[in-house]
Amino acid sequence: MRERTLIDIKGMSKSYRMGEVTVHALRDLNLSVRSNQVTIILGPSGCGKTTLLNQIGGIDSPTKGTITVNGKQIQNLNQKQLTMYRQRNIGFVFQFFNLIPNLTASENVEFVLEYVMDMPSKDAHERAQGYLEKVGLGDRGDHYPFQLSGGEQQRVSIARALAKEPLILLADEPTGELDYTTGKKILKLLTSVANDGRAVMIVTHNKELAKIGHKVLYLRDGRIVKEERNDDPEDVTKLEW
Repeated sequence: MRERTLIDIKGMSKSYRMGEVTVHALRDLNLSVRSNQVTIILGPSGCGKTTLLNQIGGIDSPTKGTITVNGKQIQNLNQKQLTMYRQRNIGFVFQFFNLIPNLTASENVEFVLEYVMDMPSKDAHERAQGYLEKVGLGDRGDHYPFQLSGGEQQRVSIARALAKEPLILLADEPTGELDYTTGKKILKLLTSVANDGRAVMIVTHNKELAKIGHKVLYLRDGRIVKEERNDDPEDVTKLEW
């Protein structure tokens, strides 16, 4: 499938007020993300990595600048429009899972499909089960979050994001709770999303993951201090960390 620009960010900044202090989380970012590509975002804690994902995901709005996704600017959308934007375009793997505690693993995935994407319940159940199997939790669908380990909860969060089959997948430290072998399997699954006209953005502290990205961004103090391109990313199975 022919590549095209899915995300185009120009002059984007994000500031917060904390009492009398202004915190500059992002500063004058310019960034282009294309379809069929994996983008890896590296940098120390507090450098703005998660804030960047939140801007693209429509969870937060920039202080200035523009964010164009799939040809449409999103920075001035109202809450209803942002909700529709997230429903149609974004799959988000949160660092702290954000599972609904009184729903089973399967129900956590089904909820997004049935109530957010308006999928018939039978179809939602079948798709949820399929994606839980892909992340290695086919036999844990009836377990509640408190009955699952941190790594299993993380995989439910990943299954939930993938089940939407989104145009853009945003993953915040998706392997943070996973062992080496499981982590590589999940990364293989995440990066495969970029093979059919979609885009994947992964925030991580793990520099080894830079090898699997078509583009690698290095953030420091809210700025992109370096950007690398790689036309021949390494296969996930060859990673070592």
